[in-house]
Amino acid sequence: MLRWTNLLLSSSVLICSCISHYESAIAASDYQKVTIVYSAVAAASIITWGPKEAGIFNRYRLDVDLVYVAGSRAVTALISGEADLVQGSGGASILARLAGSDVSIIATTTNVIPMRFVTTPDITSAKDIKGKSFGVTRFGSLTDLGLRKAISQLGIDPEREVTLIQTGGEPENLMFMKQGLIKGALLSSLNVQLARDLGFRELLNLADINFRYPATVLSSTGSIIRNRPHVLNLLLRAILEGIKFSKANPTFTMEVLKKYTRITDSKALMSSYKDYVLGYIRDFPETSTIEIESALADLGRTQPKARTADPKQFFDSGPLNQLVREGFIKPASTQHAR
Repeated sequence: MLRWTNLLLSSSVLICSCISHYESAIAASDYQKVTIVYSAVAAASIITWGPKEAGIFNRYRLDVDLVYVAGSRAVTALISGEADLVQGSGGASILARLAGSDVSIIATTTNVIPMRFVTTPDITSAKDIKGKSFGVTRFGSLTDLGLRKAISQLGIDPEREVTLIQTGGEPENLMFMKQGLIKGALLSSLNVQLARDLGFRELLNLADINFRYPATVLSSTGSIIRNRPHVLNLLLRAILEGIKFSKANPTFTMEVLKKYTRITDSKALMSSYKDYVLGYIRDFPETSTIEIESALADLGRTQPKARTADPKQFFDSGPLNQLVREGFIKPASTQHAR
């Protein structure tokens, strides 16, 4: 009798275990698998790092895999089908569209160039820039565009009167400045404070000039927009909620920035939070023709197609407008935005 009782108990445990495993499998399968590629290890990426670390993607039943792919190459992962959403420069998405892909910008979270032109201490005025070498992460990148804009803003011809050197990244820009290989570069808020501590000089804040550009955007493809609108809806909800959470929780945000950037300097982290997260990331990340026209004008220097392209073909406001119709977010006219 005891043997039969033990057998029944063992069977019950096995059945319960199988049921529990089955229910867990059903729960897991209920999550939408999504890959998001981000292109910069900088404060701009808090828009995807934040909701990931705060568990907001999970609350929307999104199983999000965040992947870092540097610079303009990030959009290649989207075109190849390896990613569902890309966070990167609008210029890269526009260039991909010009080349024949169906990449579309669905949100512009930063529409200024949120960088500062920082130089070595011996550069004290515009005239000191002539004939010197300056760093960009990659030719065609946002740092390349921004540096050319900054130098021309100071009355110097960036094509003929300076030399631009490709360094590979912002940390490399700072390292090259320390080594005396370049006289300056554009730096984002995380690295600006480090540069200040080293005695470097800030000549110009690009965000203060009258220039709108799709500096950080979220891009997907026409195919995903048409075939997976529910997933994009959930992603945008989670990202917008994450932006709000990151702005309201400085300690959390600084810890996330520290984790992903590996910068431990508390002054640099706080500066990045105040300067970039609160100052530049938009609550309502709409895209307009103004930003796209700026990008097309820049690309038009080397891409003839960009000179005659219709700006409206490069972005799709549908997914964001759907959130407005659903009452999840208020339209731009009620938001404080640049």
